[in-house]
Amino acid sequence: MSRRRKILIVAGIVFGVAVLLPVLRHYQLRFAVESYIAELKAKGEPMELAQVIPPPVPPEQNSAPIFLKAASLLDTNWNVLGSNPPPAMRMVVPGKAVVGWAQPGIRTQEGENSWKDIEAALTEDSEALKLLSKIVDHPTLDFNLKYEDGVGKIKILQLSPLKRSAQRLAAAAMDDLHRGDTASAIKNASATLAEVNGASHDRVVISELVRIAIAQIAVPVTWEILQSTNVTDEQLSALQRDWMNMEFIRGDENALAMERVIGEITLSKWRNSNSELQNYFNLMEQFADQDQKDTVFDKLKIKIKVFMWRYWWSYPDELRLLTGEQAQLEAARSVETNYSFLTARRQQEEKLQKLFITTNEDTVWFSNPKELDMHLMLSASLRGLSAVFPKVMRVEAAKQMTVTAIALKRYQLKHGNYPADLNSLVPEFLPAVPLDPVDGQPLRYRRNADGTFLLYSVGENGVDDGGDPSLEKGVTSSSYYWQNPHALDWVWPQPATEAEIKFFYDHPPK
Repeated sequence: MSRRRKILIVAGIVFGVAVLLPVLRHYQLRFAVESYIAELKAKGEPMELAQVIPPPVPPEQNSAPIFLKAASLLDTNWNVLGSNPPPAMRMVVPGKAVVGWAQPGIRTQEGENSWKDIEAALTEDSEALKLLSKIVDHPTLDFNLKYEDGVGKIKILQLSPLKRSAQRLAAAAMDDLHRGDTASAIKNASATLAEVNGASHDRVVISELVRIAIAQIAVPVTWEILQSTNVTDEQLSALQRDWMNMEFIRGDENALAMERVIGEITLSKWRNSNSELQNYFNLMEQFADQDQKDTVFDKLKIKIKVFMWRYWWSYPDELRLLTGEQAQLEAARSVETNYSFLTARRQQEEKLQKLFITTNEDTVWFSNPKELDMHLMLSASLRGLSAVFPKVMRVEAAKQMTVTAIALKRYQLKHGNYPADLNSLVPEFLPAVPLDPVDGQPLRYRRNADGTFLLYSVGENGVDDGGDPSLEKGVTSSSYYWQNPHALDWVWPQPATEAEIKFFYDHPPK
C-alpha cells in the first residue's frame, strides 16, 4: 500500500471521527432529555397539553364576554379614578392605617379629589360596574387562550383590563362606604373576588400574578368594610365565604404545569424551524437597547449560535429547565400537603442551587441576540418563575388573615367584644382554627386590654417577633405596607388615630 493511500485512509478516519463524535454527542444529549421526560411521565407528571388544559366552559356559564364589554366602557375618568382614586387601608405608621372612606376628602401624592368628584366619575362608569357585578353569578372567565401557539405568541390581552376593573370596583366600594351603603360596597368587593376566581381558568403564570394583584386590591377594601358601623353578620358571612373560595396554591401548580408544557411545545418549534426561533429573537429585540443595526458578521454569528443551539446546547439546557420546573411544582404540592411555605421554599431553593441557578440569569431573557448566552436561554426563566412562590405565600397569608379578621368582626357583632382566642371562633364563625401558611402554625392572635386585637403572621422571615410590624434592623423604607418583605411580622392593621393621620399628612413620605 502506497504512503499516499495510507495518508488518505488516516485522513478519512480522522474526518469520519470528527463528523461522528458530534453526531453521537447530539444523540447522547437528546437521549438524556428523553429519558428524564419518560421518567416524569412514569411518575404521572402531566407532560401533554391535553393533560393540563382547562375544561371547556359552556357559553351560558362563561362571563368573559360580559367582562370584555364592561372593560370597554372603563377607558374614561383616568384623571379622577385612574390617577387619584380613594386609597383603601392606607398605612400611615407600621401596623396602623387610615379609614379612607371616613375622611372628608381624597388626599394622595398625586393630588386631591372630593367625594363629589369620585361620585360623578363613578356615575359615568355605572353601566360597566353593573356588568361587572354580574360575574358573581358565573365566576368563570374563559378567554379561549391558544396555549398551543407557544411562548410569546399566546394573546393575553385581558390582564390589564382585569386589574383596571378591579381598581374601579375598589373605588366604587370606597364611595359606597362613604355614603353609608355597606351592602353595595360588599357587592363590589364580591365582584372583585369573582374576577380573581374567574381568571383562574387561564393557566399561565402571568395570569396568576394578575390574580394575586387583584386579590391584594380586595384586601384593603375588605379592611375598610370591617371598619363600617352598620355592617351586618349576614353581609360579612357572604363576604367571608367569597374569600374562603379563593384558591392560589392550586392555581400556582396549574400554571407551572401549563408553563412546562407550553415550553416543550415552543422548544419543539424552535428546534424544527429557524424562523420560529428568529421570531423569538425579534420579540427580544423589542426590549433590548440596540441602537446599531446588525452587521454581516453579527448575522453570521447568530446563525452559528442557532445551529449549535439546535443540535447540542439546547439539550442540557432543557434538562436543567425541566429539573428546575419539577422542583417548583414539588414545592407547590408540598404546600398543598403540609401548608408550610417556609419549608417548601427552602427545599425548592436547595434544589435550584444544585442547578446553579443564580440571581442574574433572568437578564438573559431580554438580551441582545448577538450577546445572548444560548447555553442558558431556556433555564434562565427559572429565576423569574421562582420569584412567583413568595408572592403566592403573601397572598395566601393575606387571604387567611382576611378571613380571620371577618370572623373576628362577626364574633364581636354578636358578643360585643373580641374572643379570648381563635378557638372561640370554631365552629360558628370558622370551620377550623386558621393557619399561618408561612410556617403552618395557627395564626398568632391576642385580645388587647383596650378592646382591640392583634392578629399577625410571622411574615417573610418565618420568625415570630411578637407581632412587631417594624422593618428588620438596618432596612429603611418610606412604605409602611403591612406585608413588606422586610417587616418583622405581617400585622393586620388597626385604625390609625387622628394624631397619627395628621402627622402622616403633615410629613408625607418621599
